[in-house]
Amino acid sequence: MLKYEEVALKIRTLLENGIYKTGERLPSLEQLKADYHVSKSTVIKALEILEKEGYIYQSRGSGIFVRSPKRSGYINLFTSNGFTDDLKDHRITSRVIEVCEIKTPNTELQQRLHLTKQETVYYVQRVRYIDEKVLCIEKSYFRRKLIPYMSEDIAKGSIFQYIEDNLKINIGYSDIYFQISTLNQEEALLLNQTYGAPTLRYEQVFYTQTGVPFDYSQIVFEQSSAKFYIPSIK
Repeated sequence: MLKYEEVALKIRTLLENGIYKTGERLPSLEQLKADYHVSKSTVIKALEILEKEGYIYQSRGSGIFVRSPKRSGYINLFTSNGFTDDLKDHRITSRVIEVCEIKTPNTELQQRLHLTKQETVYYVQRVRYIDEKVLCIEKSYFRRKLIPYMSEDIAKGSIFQYIEDNLKINIGYSDIYFQISTLNQEEALLLNQTYGAPTLRYEQVFYTQTGVPFDYSQIVFEQSSAKFYIPSIK
């Protein structure tokens, strides 16, 4: 974990434990710098993380303030932490449909993940659940150059936790593309819905902190369980 991530974690813990209340002003940048014995740039990066997560907002000339807490069960589209971390107040489980290596990725995968012609990917298909209710179908393609090993046991848990803790890859950011659509027969069966039911699809590309793409995911959500949150920043 990088230093600014450690600082963000410490402040986040204080916020989640109610040490600072909604609308309350946090200590100044200089005070936070002194409290955590870090540089000003480290504090700024930590605050940027908390702002994207919806914990705080910064008002130029006035200070840093605590935002109202996110409603439980909502997925924050401004973060790239994965469902397990974003929905940590709920039980997130996975049913693994398939794990395999694709030795000849198609043109789309090559473009999304910036693959060379020699590179291969791991394909993982899962059905994700929130508190035993179907949340989504997730089809993910992992760049094997960065993710050298994948298994069903890993896919049953948090893949991102495995990537960060075991592979020591720092996840940076993601690009998300939305589309309102309808379910096909296979998707309807997996989501316990009717064929043609409305759904939200999105494609997401995850990058390391150095800007290297490592995961391209296609996600189809179950309409009643999927709820989203966007903390706007001026």
